[in-house]
Amino acid sequence: MPKICFKPMNKCIDVSKGETIYNAALRLGLNINSVCGGLGVCGKCKIRVLRNGLSKPSSKELGILGLESIEKGFRLACQAKILDYSEVEVPVRRILIAAIMGYEPKVSLKTAVNREIIERETVTLTSKHASTLESIREGMGEEVSVSLHTLRVLAKDLPEKIHVITYKFKNICELIDVFTEEDKLYGLALDVGTAKIAAYLVDLESGRTLVAEAFENPQVRYGDDVISRVAYAREHGVVELQKTLIRELNNFLTKLYKTRGIKPRNIVELVVVGNTVMHHTFLGINPEKLGKAPYELVVREPLVFNASELRVAVNPNAKIYMPPLVRGFIGSDSLMGVLLLGLAERKGVYMFLDIGTNTEVYISKNGAIYAASTASGPAFEGAHVKYGMKAYEGAIDRVTIDSETLEPEISVIGNAAPAGICGSGIIDAVAEMLKAEIIDYTGKFVIKKHKRIKYYASEGYAYVLAFKEETSIGEDIVITQKDIREVQKAKAAIQAAYKILSAKLGINRKDINEIYVAGSFGFYMDPESAIIIGLLPEINVDKVKVVGNTAGSGARILLKNVEWRYKAEKIAKNINYVELAAEPQFSKIYVKATYLPSGYFEEYPETIKKLRITKSA
Repeated sequence: MPKICFKPMNKCIDVSKGETIYNAALRLGLNINSVCGGLGVCGKCKIRVLRNGLSKPSSKELGILGLESIEKGFRLACQAKILDYSEVEVPVRRILIAAIMGYEPKVSLKTAVNREIIERETVTLTSKHASTLESIREGMGEEVSVSLHTLRVLAKDLPEKIHVITYKFKNICELIDVFTEEDKLYGLALDVGTAKIAAYLVDLESGRTLVAEAFENPQVRYGDDVISRVAYAREHGVVELQKTLIRELNNFLTKLYKTRGIKPRNIVELVVVGNTVMHHTFLGINPEKLGKAPYELVVREPLVFNASELRVAVNPNAKIYMPPLVRGFIGSDSLMGVLLLGLAERKGVYMFLDIGTNTEVYISKNGAIYAASTASGPAFEGAHVKYGMKAYEGAIDRVTIDSETLEPEISVIGNAAPAGICGSGIIDAVAEMLKAEIIDYTGKFVIKKHKRIKYYASEGYAYVLAFKEETSIGEDIVITQKDIREVQKAKAAIQAAYKILSAKLGINRKDINEIYVAGSFGFYMDPESAIIIGLLPEINVDKVKVVGNTAGSGARILLKNVEWRYKAEKIAKNINYVELAAEPQFSKIYVKATYLPSGYFEEYPETIKKLRITKSA
């Protein structure tokens, strides 16, 4: 039986002859970068061969990597099959950089889980009550339900004065645990994103956020986008997706307990938000129905579970509250932005965007909200772009180009040597190339002779952002014609979405009071560049507000004040969902929106003037 060893991890595994390196890595629990989930189309799972016992390069590898790169020892993990003992080197994943704190309004503290100090009458030979539970109920003066786990806690010797921990929400009134005076009450807010998980430890008795951290969603090994995860679940089921996610969450919690000196028992409630696919996989519900029209959810109403049901390493009787989903690919994560920004209550016109592989677009007019989800593609997260990467250390996140010399000025996350370019840098690069007239409004290269311009047979002309001697990867980092097309397709989908929603509400760009952009992408995005390429409508850039991770902020608010849960549930019911695929004008609008900034010249008058584009063009 062949074996493969992965460096620098020094992890080895026996494999079946002909198994791919990618599958072997999955079984070992290694994160090999992949956008397509092992289909051999994204080219992101590149590894270097140290000892070759592999199959010959496939046609897909030759097409993506090229013969020169393969001769240097590079292969695609999802294509290279193991025939004999092999050793490969996996590039170390970069540090995840994420804007995990977002806009958060001040709220009063009204938690679902609370501490109540009671004096109970102990059981005697003559007392009316004959059980510990009865003595607690009598001391509380109300009926409470109780789980088997809590009954086992009550079997211990208890003093007359005790701290009872209760969960009260809607029709539930349950005794969760009995604490000492020294025991703290904590809640955990989770934003389970496709690429990252943001976790927040909240003191439920003060409302303070004590810990805010982000770590990579381990499901990325099954594909970087929700469509890949759905495809994996359809073929292999959801068990491994859920186990991988819960295991990584519990690893995080174990580290948290060690560093903060907290006991698992003290975390008594969780609020978990996420998109519809992450919601389902977190619960171990197969999301395969979301893979095709009509994009059916298994459940979208708010849910409450015991942590023990999902094997999360907190108090077994802790409650997990999951806010409602909206519909299709619109989950509870983007709903949190609508909630916190008060879009259902405010007079005026507001737009809220949560931009990612799937972009959620919300527009409100005097409290009436229309929403759509559009498959904007993963270009803004670095995928399907030749040197694209997430916002890790080493990613180019800012670009300006001198219109005279065509020389670029770049900034790199972490001040490191550039290794690639993330979404904000990609938008800047395309906008700057348009301003410098390197490309025209169709996205086509018009300057073809310059030291910064290269030509690739398979990808067309390209602009060099950093020459190979300046990078950490030993290659030129470029923006290709193909990359520009990916950006055009992505931004056109978003532009088409907000145009259709605007028509439903009878508004235009001049009516917009403010635009809010959420998430890590929005944190780095330059609003002016976004307007120049047509990702945002043409409005005063001062009206564009970056609000950070409102999904995480919303989860924290729902931990701290149960009244906001009712608000979220009401909003979700009243959102007017628009299925773009069912809109007859979508295709026509999408095609015109692929132009830079748009085929609708009248909606970008100042940008068109700045770029010196004529209507005859």
